[in-house]
Amino acid sequence: MSLSRREFLETGARSGTALALSGLMKPFAAYGQQAQANSASPAGHWPLSPETRIVQSFDRDWRFTRIDSAAKSIASTAKDMSPLNDASWEQVNLPHSVRLEPLNASGGRNYQGLCWYQKRFAAPTLWRGRTLHLVFQGAMSVADVWLNGKHLTTHYGGYIPFVIDITTHADYGDEETNVLTVLLNNEDNADVPPGKPQDQLDFVYFGGLYRSVQLEVLGDLHISHPILANKAAGGGIFVTYPAINTNEAVVQVQTDVANASSSSRRATVRHELLASDGSIAAKSEKNVQIGAASSQQLTQTLKVLQPELWHPYHPHLYTLHTIILEENKPIDDLYTRIGIRKFHMDREQGLFINGEKFFSQGANRHQDHPYVGYALPASAHYRDAIKLRDAGFTSYRCHYPQHPAFMDACDELGILGIVSNPGWQYVADTETFRSRVYQDAREMIRRDRNHACVLLWEAQLNETDNESVAAELYRIVHEEYPGPDCYAAGDRVMKSIQGFPGWDVEYSRNDGTKPLWVREWGDQVDNWTDQQGSVRIAREWGETPMLVQAARHLQALNEMYAKLEAPLPPNTARAAGADLWAGIDYYRGYHHQPFYGSPLDLFRLPKFDYYFFQSQRPVDAKTSKFGSGPMIFVASFATFQSPTTVTVFSNCDEVRLTQNGKVIATQKPDEGYQLPHPPFTFRLEQFSELHSMLFATGVAKPGTPIGNVKAEGLMGGAVVATHELNAPGVQTQLKLVLDDCGRGLTADGSDWIRIYAHVCDARGTTYPYGDDEVAFEVSGEGTLIGDASILANPMRAQAGIATALIRATIRAGEIKVRASAFGLKSDEYTFSSQISEKL
Repeated sequence: MSLSRREFLETGARSGTALALSGLMKPFAAYGQQAQANSASPAGHWPLSPETRIVQSFDRDWRFTRIDSAAKSIASTAKDMSPLNDASWEQVNLPHSVRLEPLNASGGRNYQGLCWYQKRFAAPTLWRGRTLHLVFQGAMSVADVWLNGKHLTTHYGGYIPFVIDITTHADYGDEETNVLTVLLNNEDNADVPPGKPQDQLDFVYFGGLYRSVQLEVLGDLHISHPILANKAAGGGIFVTYPAINTNEAVVQVQTDVANASSSSRRATVRHELLASDGSIAAKSEKNVQIGAASSQQLTQTLKVLQPELWHPYHPHLYTLHTIILEENKPIDDLYTRIGIRKFHMDREQGLFINGEKFFSQGANRHQDHPYVGYALPASAHYRDAIKLRDAGFTSYRCHYPQHPAFMDACDELGILGIVSNPGWQYVADTETFRSRVYQDAREMIRRDRNHACVLLWEAQLNETDNESVAAELYRIVHEEYPGPDCYAAGDRVMKSIQGFPGWDVEYSRNDGTKPLWVREWGDQVDNWTDQQGSVRIAREWGETPMLVQAARHLQALNEMYAKLEAPLPPNTARAAGADLWAGIDYYRGYHHQPFYGSPLDLFRLPKFDYYFFQSQRPVDAKTSKFGSGPMIFVASFATFQSPTTVTVFSNCDEVRLTQNGKVIATQKPDEGYQLPHPPFTFRLEQFSELHSMLFATGVAKPGTPIGNVKAEGLMGGAVVATHELNAPGVQTQLKLVLDDCGRGLTADGSDWIRIYAHVCDARGTTYPYGDDEVAFEVSGEGTLIGDASILANPMRAQAGIATALIRATIRAGEIKVRASAFGLKSDEYTFSSQISEKL
């Protein structure tokens, strides 16, 4: 039986909380090195801009203000009004948070209320007669939109795009005479999923236009938008794979062509499927007749010989270029990135990808970040994805649809996706709420159906009594995505419901009749009120708590792998995958303390736990472009206070450990584990001289041992990975490290990047107990996000590291960051932002 996280937390139903730390962990390599090595990806080149339609970013030059409750009367009546006087408002770029939040934004500290955005733009005269669509990728969470004083729509829900046709409402001319006004309200609203009051919610939904906005300028004959078209299993472009083998794959493409003109039109739909080297792997062309003021769907098939199949270990991608021609002239086009793959879920065997059995060890992921809430640029979502993938995670899940950039990264990096309907432990007994739940399910599928990574559609409302909505949600999933590769997932519904056969893949309370996915594991607390537990530890709490967290996760994952290999007991299903709760620490509404049970902290810095998970990934770097390769990590601070029984995490065959130049041992992994790569345990001598502090002064006599430990991972007797520790001395200096993960900073006025200030000793070793107050200064084409009022600058170092967020200006150029702290040598770091190709 699989328990929900709620059941698990409330009953404490995971076995074995006490394990000897000496036998519990696994090795890993220095964090960031593999991520940097693997980050040479084409991610920065996607999405590709169409060649005929205009897609104009609306992310720059908004006016913004938070406002009092008088705005509510406008929102409630949704009446036409004149554009607002925004002369005193702040100028901002998107993505934007309604407010910079304090370092700890848990417990309802986040801003909850109303705010205004307003933007002026021109609709050139040459656009007259074309079709104009405004696309909001995410606005939290009730949005009212006006154009030139005309109220156009009220949209409910902040996780899924909405699209507005403004063709007949725009003023055409070369001056910026159009005024777009948006009112947002992220207060509690029981009829807007997730619906639950935020002070009772396990996460926080922050306010603002936190995702991008685009203006699409189309001809009157064009490929429709799947959200605006509002057709079941239709609208836009929909790609499926009716037949796949290693010799040939059939790619089926359904295209919806809209005709906004007053006369019938004849067009040609051409598809060109481009391989990774740019060559045409397949193509198709077909004519279609579209009646006046209507749309027409047509289906074409492309046959790909010797296809490169998508798999987490080899995430091969193709680019589909769809071109609409009239009288042999291109009049519209779109690029769609796809991966040719076939999924099959079996209750006894688990998951098969392209006929190959695969067990996915993944992690849940919330999208928030210190200070900026939900307002992460595309680059930050990519960095999250690459850090999770570098840890070896091959799937993700959460309680709502993720940012499009995160989905793109999952396609590229080989991370299976579980797309979830917004919800958490709540369902309102109103038709309004249910209808919005149903529409959310449809629209999340319409948005994400072409992503190679998507494995499961979690239509259910998380950890909720879904009896009132389950049957209709199940029907919607299979109506929106017909075919064998569609799996609707959710907790087992105990009551028999007419028309509901049960979810295709079941999580909690699975009785063995359906395939099983463990959607959340690894978390536990002493009780639901205090929320303390062995895995819930902040990185700055130090060495012993981090060892306990890693030990707990190691034990639980070992038990899981033991079940994978054991005979299947009656009335059970074999897990096809399991997602840790959670991959990155995040903020919570119902508790003043953030969730600390993840391998990565709020600033995406690794705990020891991160390296345990990384040690479970394949050792063969050729197995996967991302998230593989040899690694090794010594889980220790190497201080006077550190345990001399040391755990090393590694995926290598053997580990050789050397202390102060003396080989301690060369040994194989610890016995008695079912994990792919068990830990290695060593007994060391004291890390530094027992009766001397000379090493800590930085002026020790030549030859004085200073606590050096070197771990070497061996494969076939050869050293393939190394991790070296020096016992840290007293802090004397700061060292700045840019956290780019291979994705630089774009000069668009909204992109930002993290920089870490390490508190170091004289030899450059991070001092793990450093809590110095670090002040940051930025000059050149960058600005610092946050100030002392939210504890952002200066920031007190956490376990020897203080983090700053640097935002680019709209001009590409050099950015200089300086970090200083009382009594420590300052450091400077210079890097450059790059011109955006998509503005």
